Amino acid sequence: MSAPALLRIEFTARAESLSEVRAAVQRTLFAQGVDGRDAARIVLAIDEACANVIRHAYRGCGDGKIDLRIERHRGALRFRLRDRAPAVDPGCVKPRDLSVCRPGGLGINIIDDTMDHWRLRPLKRCAGNVLTMVRRLRARSA
Repeated sequence: MSAPALLRIEFTARAESLSEVRAAVQRTLFAQGVDGRDAARIVLAIDEACANVIRHAYRGCGDGKIDLRIERHRGALRFRLRDRAPAVDPGCVKPRDLSVCRPGGLGINIIDDTMDHWRLRPLKRCAGNVLTMVRRLRARSA
């Protein structure tokens, strides 16, 4: 059973959609009492995850859709990104080796560093993938 959604939006898999997504995520995080620094890190991780879906799953086609759902569950925020792109092999999605100096490709590293847990799974009965990311809520400083 899912927790009630704090935010649920569907958007076109285009880079131009991401500014609206970032703003909606930030408003949701602030409404949940997440401090500015943590909110900025989480927004960046969500943005990177969406950019990866656009670039790699949809291969930049721009006709696809992405659903983002944010829930509060057991002292944590759960972020679910669902696409309708061809299935992605979760074994191929890993943080890159940071000892190799090259531009870009840091999305999974940022997600790894920001989230407490994440999991990518292809959907079996229909096209698409679901990326679930979890971030425990931190107690606010007194």
